[in-house]
Amino acid sequence: MAGARDIAGRRYALAALEIARQDGTLDDWLVSIDTLEALTDRSQYVNALQADGVTDAAFSAIVRQAHDGIGEKPLNLMRLLKRKRRLALGPSVAVFYRELLDQERNVARATVQTAVALDDDRRTAIQRQLATQTGKQVEIESVVEPAMLGGMTIRIGDRLYDASTRTRLRSLKRDLERAVR
Repeated sequence: MAGARDIAGRRYALAALEIARQDGTLDDWLVSIDTLEALTDRSQYVNALQADGVTDAAFSAIVRQAHDGIGEKPLNLMRLLKRKRRLALGPSVAVFYRELLDQERNVARATVQTAVALDDDRRTAIQRQLATQTGKQVEIESVVEPAMLGGMTIRIGDRLYDASTRTRLRSLKRDLERAVR
């Protein structure tokens, strides 16, 4: 099975995004891409869908059962992946499509890890601050990590901002050790 970030999936996601942009159907495609991911997130599903006995009509019926009202173009993408025996790329296509859609809409996704749950005011303040820093609309996923002493870590893409108490204490310890030498 392909990895969740197989670069080949990016090519399909780029093509899907371009078609969706031209047709003005970005959100419809997102639902279809979610269906593709659900149908291909396990190797057993991929093997069953790509089996020699699965006709195009049977495959289309399965997809339509999973996503009633799927458009012809997203269905054609799934047919193409099946024909090329590349359905295992489904999760990768989904990951890249969502990332590309976020870029299209100027959205950044942040994971904020804290020792206790964020209240709405604190969450909004963090969201505003990150939006100012990134110049993007920021969507926050809050994760409670009880093992943290305090503070928070924030991950946006490949950037990590560590304002945890543990990191601050380590920094203070290094500073004190240097001052003693």
